[in-house]
Amino acid sequence: MHIVLRYRQQQLGVEIRAEGDTYRVVTDDGEHCVDACYLDEATLLLVLDGHRYRVALGRSGRECFVAVAGETYAFVPEIGVPATHNVAGVAVPEITAPMPGKVLQVLVREGEHVTPGDGLLILEAMKMENRLVAEAAGTVAEVRVGAGDMVEGGQVLLVLQYGEEAPARA
Repeated sequence: MHIVLRYRQQQLGVEIRAEGDTYRVVTDDGEHCVDACYLDEATLLLVLDGHRYRVALGRSGRECFVAVAGETYAFVPEIGVPATHNVAGVAVPEITAPMPGKVLQVLVREGEHVTPGDGLLILEAMKMENRLVAEAAGTVAEVRVGAGDMVEGGQVLLVLQYGEEAPARA
């Protein structure tokens, strides 16, 4: 699969090929062998060219946050750039709080189908309302918070299941 991401003002093309239990990842700086394993809902163990990394993942809207070795990076899928991937294939199923705050409103229920851009919940943080949205089509598997709940940064708020077909509408 080929994906195009934006990091700061740079556009990054990434080609990912599955090779058994590992992946071959080709970027501008070369080709890499990657092994990935989820340790929990928002943490990956990556083995990149033989070096082990513990990676924390989070999302806010379309932005994907990756924290590794004390550094945090924010990536955004490029819009309007041809790509040969399904966003659900790279979207993290756990929707996490980008920072500590208060859940103002949960906009979805378990079992509900969502499409890209659908609002999932509204979080108040630093006196601002943040609307968290779905990046890919899927079904709400779990809602772990309710209106009025105080949450920590990185806390899983809800879980989406990708690859599910939308239920037929009558």
